[in-house]
Amino acid sequence: MKISARRGVLVVLIFSLCFLPLKDSLAQIYDYERMSHAIVNMLNVATNFVAENIDVINTHNAKLGEPIPRDQPYSYKGINPEGFATLIGKEFTLRTGILIKFVSTGKGKLGPRNKYNVPDDWEKDQMLKFADIRYPRGVGYGEVQKVGATYRLVYRYIYPLYIEPSCLKCHGDPSTSPTKDGKDITGHFMEDYRLGELRGTISLTFPIE
Repeated sequence: MKISARRGVLVVLIFSLCFLPLKDSLAQIYDYERMSHAIVNMLNVATNFVAENIDVINTHNAKLGEPIPRDQPYSYKGINPEGFATLIGKEFTLRTGILIKFVSTGKGKLGPRNKYNVPDDWEKDQMLKFADIRYPRGVGYGEVQKVGATYRLVYRYIYPLYIEPSCLKCHGDPSTSPTKDGKDITGHFMEDYRLGELRGTISLTFPIE
């Protein structure tokens, strides 16, 4: 083999070796992104189900798929979409090491309902972007970060949540309060959100092995 040909093969070999880890890293990030989409979709389905069936859960003798019996007592059972989602997130974190938060700043002076879901600085920055009317709906954002004193690598993904019709029963106009005191069935003050407003986000943190 001529020297020039050998040099060519060597260059190609070095080039390939240099970019192999990069390809592996990109593939790993793609895997985290796919997992993020799957987790977000699962959580959305679960919380939307609770929100859409909150009257079935709290009305005596009510059944899925049937009209709500108006002559039966209504009693809050302690289950609501936000609390349900937070419990799922904590259990999922214990089992997998993947941190899940349902982050919210709340609205106005009321602040977030659950202090566990207070956003950190990175989450606040992303929420400002999501609140911009120019930001495309239903699009999350992810990136690799170095965290802690040891600069360990994590992949963080955050997805915007907007007010839907089923959310307004608890987070909408205080004048529609079921207890006539501006509070929802959980005892929290209703925040007067409007349909389509940014309510919060789902925030995921994956440890990178």
